[in-house]
Amino acid sequence: MSLSYFVRAFSNTVGIAPYAWFVQQRISRAKRLLTGTSLPLAQIALECGFSDQAHFTNAFVKATETTPARWRREALAHRQAA
Repeated sequence: MSLSYFVRAFSNTVGIAPYAWFVQQRISRAKRLLTGTSLPLAQIALECGFSDQAHFTNAFVKATETTPARWRREALAHRQAA
């Protein structure tokens, strides 16, 4: 199977390109670590495969329209209010 065939088949099946899906999976893992641990953002970035905290923050903002620190604060506040 060629690379272009794989990308096309994956996109048609899943609805997004393989790399976008991969980044989405890393962001999902980061969200779990943000709410489930007290690890610093730089460590979460490395745990999720980002090269550094800046790369992580840029990808996170692109996916969620908020920074990881703000998302963590709001998620924890929401959890405590519930």
